[in-house]
Amino acid sequence: MKIEIINVGTELLLGEIVNTNAVALQKMCKDLGFDVYHQSVVGDNCERLMECLQIAFQRGADCVITTGGLGPTNDDLTKELSAEYLNLKMVYWEDEAQKVEAKCRFVTGLDEIPMNNFKQAYFPEHCTILENEVGTANGCIMKNDHKMIINLPGPPKEMNYVVEHELIPYLKQFQKERLYTCDLITMGIGESTLAEKLKALIDAQQEVTIALYASEETVRIRLACKAKNQQMADEAMKPFKEKLMEMLKEYLILENNLTCALSKILPAYQLIYHSDFAFEPSFLLSSGSD
Repeated sequence: MKIEIINVGTELLLGEIVNTNAVALQKMCKDLGFDVYHQSVVGDNCERLMECLQIAFQRGADCVITTGGLGPTNDDLTKELSAEYLNLKMVYWEDEAQKVEAKCRFVTGLDEIPMNNFKQAYFPEHCTILENEVGTANGCIMKNDHKMIINLPGPPKEMNYVVEHELIPYLKQFQKERLYTCDLITMGIGESTLAEKLKALIDAQQEVTIALYASEETVRIRLACKAKNQQMADEAMKPFKEKLMEMLKEYLILENNLTCALSKILPAYQLIYHSDFAFEPSFLLSSGSD
C-alpha cells in the first residue's frame, strides 16, 4: 500500500511546534510494510489542503493520512474537506454527539458547553470511527472510488493513542510484507570514497537496497528489503552483507576491531588510553536488524 502523509496546521509552518506526528506515522508505515514516498505540511487553508489531497492521489497514493484540523473551531476543516474530495455526505452522528458532550463536560466541569463543540459529531456517511479516549475529537476512515483518507487528531498525545489503539489494528488487514533493515558501520573511509567502492553493488540493487548515511566520525551502510518475516529477510540480505564485510573489512566497526579502527584515525588514542582515563567514543555503534 502506498501512503501519503499530510500534516495540517499553520503552527507547523510557522515553526511554533515540532512536527513529531510525521515521524511517528512514517515509522508506523515502515513497521507495517507500507510505502511512504511523500509527506507534506499545509496550513489551515481550504484551497491548499484540497490541492494536497488531489496531488497525493494523482501521484499514486492508495491512502492519505492527515493529522490536525478535527477540532471545534471554524478553521478545523480537514474532515469536511476530505469528505468533499471523496464526494461523501457529512451527517450528524447522535452517538458521537453524546461522546463529545460527555468528554467536554468532564474536561471543563461545566453543565453547559459551547455549541461549536458538536461540530466534532459530524462525520461522513458509512465511515469508520477511530475512538480518541484522550481528547474530544475522534478520527475516522473514509473511502470512495478506491481511495481512502484517514483523519487523525493533531495533538501528539491524542494522535499516538489513536494510532496505537485504533489505526494499527485496522491497517493490519492490508499488511503483506514489512521492511527489514541491517546496518554496518564504517570508520576511516569517507562517504564519497565508499560510494565509489560500492558503485557496482548499488547500481545492481533490486530487492535488497543499499543506502549510505554519513555522520561526523562514521558512515552507516543500511541494507533493507521487504519480507514476510525476519528469517526470510536475513536470507535475502546475507549475500550482500557477506560481500560488504569482505570488501570493507579494514573499515568496519565490529567488536573485534574497534581499537584498531580507532587507532587508524585517532593516532593519539593508544597514548591517552590508560587506567586513569576513560575514553568514550562519541558515536553510537550499531549492527544488526531492526
